[in-house]
Amino acid sequence: MRRRADTVSYGSPRNRHIATVVAAVVLSGAMFVSAFIMARLLPAAAPAVQTEIMITNTDRVLVVSPHPDDESIACSGLIQHALEAGAQVRVLWMTAGDHNIVGPPLFWRKAPVTPAQFRDIGHKRMQEAMAAARVLGLSPEDLIFLGYPDGGLSDIFMNVWTSKPYRSGLTNATSVPYAESAVAGQPQTAMNLLTDVEQVMTSFQPTIVAYPNLIDDHPDHQATGLFVTAALADLHLSPRRLEYVVHVKGWPRPLRYVPFVDAYAPPAARVLGLREEVIHLTPQEVWIKTRAIQAHASELLPLATLITFARRTEVFLAPADLSESTDAVRVAQFFFPVSRVSDEQRPVIRRFSAMESSGSLQLSLELGRSLSRLEELELFVFPLPASGNFGSAPKLHVVYRGGAASAEVSDLEHPTAKQVTANVSHNGATVSLTFDAALTGAHPQGFFLRVEKGPGRVDLTRSRTVWIGIAPAVS
Repeated sequence: MRRRADTVSYGSPRNRHIATVVAAVVLSGAMFVSAFIMARLLPAAAPAVQTEIMITNTDRVLVVSPHPDDESIACSGLIQHALEAGAQVRVLWMTAGDHNIVGPPLFWRKAPVTPAQFRDIGHKRMQEAMAAARVLGLSPEDLIFLGYPDGGLSDIFMNVWTSKPYRSGLTNATSVPYAESAVAGQPQTAMNLLTDVEQVMTSFQPTIVAYPNLIDDHPDHQATGLFVTAALADLHLSPRRLEYVVHVKGWPRPLRYVPFVDAYAPPAARVLGLREEVIHLTPQEVWIKTRAIQAHASELLPLATLITFARRTEVFLAPADLSESTDAVRVAQFFFPVSRVSDEQRPVIRRFSAMESSGSLQLSLELGRSLSRLEELELFVFPLPASGNFGSAPKLHVVYRGGAASAEVSDLEHPTAKQVTANVSHNGATVSLTFDAALTGAHPQGFFLRVEKGPGRVDLTRSRTVWIGIAPAVS
């Protein structure tokens, strides 16, 4: 005879609810026991110079989250402290999190196949984000969803400014497909996304902005940092910037739930000398953060390591603010790495510098050795005019072949336009490219730089776009 339990559908709402509650109770109990044991067994962490983040009732805190769950993972303590201080808080989600392949089969017992099913994932993950926001004490009016393509933000920033909208490979949408979005139906271009972010900032006028740091390995997180950086520079806003990290290999450590220990920044932050700023959480605040993370149930079950971010401190990094005064050697090694062909033959970028002179922008790259005629550098240079209006500024694609006196330059937004050249000079292994004002605009306040293909073999998983500020020219 079949037992009564065997005849009940696993897909019924009642059973899913019971299973979710039981799983949450068991997981929470196991995690707390493990955490208590680990807290007593862990060796003392290396001390770090950290500054406490202070928030007042006059602050307006904007948390920019690439996906539903990043706000809970990285900023739960910040949000709680801001609300406790009487500050205003807004959370802005760039995507709906619809690029979720693992979660649905485990949590909803359905593997997504069709565009409609992926859009359904986006709806569910936004619902989870709203539930997490309630746990943290936020109101519906504090929440802003944009709903751009999960997994597509980097491609959009690099390639889709005012041209044909980006089509998501999962939802098959070329415009924002979610009714919950504040910009539903908006064509998915970088210009529109930047404008949407700028409109939120203009309306809210934040005094504190929290967003991902560029050392984060996730392309959506990197792109979110780029869009926020461009928006702040475009609008000439100077709020306090708190940058967080979620995706770094082997971090946080230990990779388990230890709510009774402090969090520290990833090693890369120390290498770059980025200053750490922290929020200290009480045991009650850590528990609220844990519950907020658990509200993202479709992410929590397949990726239980998310709960490891619930600790006694939340760590934020001060922006790198790269410029010609930055330690060029360390920055080049981190942001422009090349796979190790051999220690002697690697033509790595060892140092870079930028300066404006007589209306021209000069970019100098010191390599490990001179390039042969068969090797090339491919760069993307996106200048930001001093007057703003980054969206309409040129997006330059530069190809330089070893030994040549010029580099080929094209504007990604005008692919049919006639190709032009930039002058190149050599001094040993140093290559200097000069772009006149006709290419970059007069007196740019900085530019985004990406080395997509370098000499030798580039580890593309580490290639990233960086913002480099330019000091005003001295007359």
